[in-house]
Amino acid sequence: MTDHDPAARNARRFPRVIVPDEIDKMPVLTFNTGITTNIFLSRERDDARYFRHGYCYGEPDHLPYQWEQRDFDETHYVLDGRIHVVVEDAAGRTIVLEATVGEHIYLPAGYTYRLEATGVAYKFFWTSGPSPKVGVADAPEYSRELSALRTSEGS
Repeated sequence: MTDHDPAARNARRFPRVIVPDEIDKMPVLTFNTGITTNIFLSRERDDARYFRHGYCYGEPDHLPYQWEQRDFDETHYVLDGRIHVVVEDAAGRTIVLEATVGEHIYLPAGYTYRLEATGVAYKFFWTSGPSPKVGVADAPEYSRELSALRTSEGS
């Protein structure tokens, strides 16, 4: 299609298979030393309206990563290793969640989360929604990088 504009609204909103090679080539966002993610389905790149998908990779001794989750829910499905998440509510109460291969962790909005090292490397699939219109709010350069992929991929 010669008149196709990949930067146009909803231009990449079409059914397709996302293969491992495509995911592996996505830009990497570093959360902290030894912990990274690559978002392979997003509003910026794919016009996904309701959720984001990515893989998160952690080294056995990564530094902790903490975030306050205000406006989206999230799940983590462990593919390799084990994950350890400390959860804090508005009153300062904490609980610890751990999951291993084949298990999910549900992380709703309204809590502060801290992903801590477990002594083993891990990989988990995460999804979050709804997909905020602002992009990855705490990483605007990464959002711009995802948006730029629209035109560099050609469709």
